[in-house]
Amino acid sequence: MKKVVLTGGSSGIGKEINLFLLEKGYEVLFTYCHSEDSAREIENNFSGAKAFQIDFTSEGQMEAFLSEIETFDPDILINNYYSGTFIGTYFHKTEAEKIFEDFRNNVMPALQVTQKCISTFRKKKLGRIINILSSSMVSPAIGTSVYNSNKAYLLQMSKSWALENVKFGITCNSVSPSFIPTDFHKDMDERMKEMIASGYPLKDKLEGGDVATIIELCINGGKHFNGNHLFVDASHY
Repeated sequence: MKKVVLTGGSSGIGKEINLFLLEKGYEVLFTYCHSEDSAREIENNFSGAKAFQIDFTSEGQMEAFLSEIETFDPDILINNYYSGTFIGTYFHKTEAEKIFEDFRNNVMPALQVTQKCISTFRKKKLGRIINILSSSMVSPAIGTSVYNSNKAYLLQMSKSWALENVKFGITCNSVSPSFIPTDFHKDMDERMKEMIASGYPLKDKLEGGDVATIIELCINGGKHFNGNHLFVDASHY
């Protein structure tokens, strides 16, 4: 199993996972939206890298990407992409349109891409699905209700994917990292970042590379390693 579809692979945790896999000889079809310079740099440095620019809110671009997946014929799917904000406002102040928009922009694309990959995996009778979630679901900060609910939705879906597909040689596992400061958190108040970091059990902060090593476990853990929700948080929660 050497061919990976990775959503959101040009920045943050996704980039770290991407580079980790490429350095180990995997072929990676990865998506990006705005980080074109980073995506092209990855392509230039690794022959196995293939970048695909996509706005997941575009029906036409999504159809093109699903066709690209079919042509690529992957063995592994890593759902990492998330667009929007980590911290918004209190739930009772959150507009219904915001809740719907974040679900449509983040959850629906993951479902569509996973459906396409499962169809491919079932033909091969082999496949790996890995979802990047968040330990924030366990200990949510104020204002993260929309973000956490979307991640929780994918966790529940993961359980169904694991059960429905294991007899076809397909496993599905989820990975929830602790807080990792990335561009995704650029609008977050610095005092909140410091507060979160100060409560972490280890002096060394969690890095994207720490998450990447768990990804390899999900890939090579075998057919019985299925339906797990793994926390990368030094037993913080």
